Amino acid sequence: MPHGKKCAVCLTFDFDAISLWLGTFHVASPTPLSRGEFGARVGIWRILDLLDRYAIKATFFVPGHTADTYPKTVKEIHGRGHEIAHHGYCHENPLKLEYEEEKALLKKAISSLKGITGEAPLGSRSPAWDLGPNTVKLLLENTFVYDSSMMADDFRIYKCRIGDKVSKTEPFRFGSETALLEIPVSWSLDDFPAFEPTPSATRFTPSSAVFEIWKEEFDYMYNNVEGGVYTLSMHPQVIGRGHRIMILEKLARYIQSCQDVWFARMIDVAEAWKEKH
Repeated sequence: MPHGKKCAVCLTFDFDAISLWLGTFHVASPTPLSRGEFGARVGIWRILDLLDRYAIKATFFVPGHTADTYPKTVKEIHGRGHEIAHHGYCHENPLKLEYEEEKALLKKAISSLKGITGEAPLGSRSPAWDLGPNTVKLLLENTFVYDSSMMADDFRIYKCRIGDKVSKTEPFRFGSETALLEIPVSWSLDDFPAFEPTPSATRFTPSSAVFEIWKEEFDYMYNNVEGGVYTLSMHPQVIGRGHRIMILEKLARYIQSCQDVWFARMIDVAEAWKEKH
């Protein structure tokens, strides 16, 4: 942590727009696509205005498809000082991709983001939080600093591993640590599973219940994990709804009332960790 700060808070937003429905759910009819469009037409602006009001810099994980579809919006996010990070090209699952296909999509996504920001992204979050056997290797080859897709810790950064070869007599190994940092995530700190109905499930959790979970997770870290990183994962098409953006504002006010908390972009947290370690 910077001098005088005891923990970090990273507000992160997966700006999937319509790529989520095309890539993950494989639907292309107007109604599901309009749910993604809400994120780009309405939700993203409510988020940006809230971040400005509380002087918070955040990280936006942006699929290449979103950057190509809404370039002016992504440029505005970047122009306000927020980090633009990688989130696949069209919300594809790397687990289902062969090496060359994943490599090509990664290059395409990097190119889309770089065309707007002028720089290659340094952070990555895998669509649907799933990594393939080649993902870490490809991120390292493209000079990424961190990933934020896995859950082997809750509030502490650790190093990603590349698995060793396995055999029938030894089917599982943890593998070797790499230079790629992992800033872990959690489903309990994600808005989508709490709020959004999908083709396979209907979810309408009261926002007050979600606020309590998010607040209690923060309280635990603040009181028990020195140097912890609290990562909240949200989606403009989800948290951008009226009653939901209110709980994010309520949470931001609460956390800012606590002493020695560092609101930071993920790349800033990763770089600070590298300096210390």
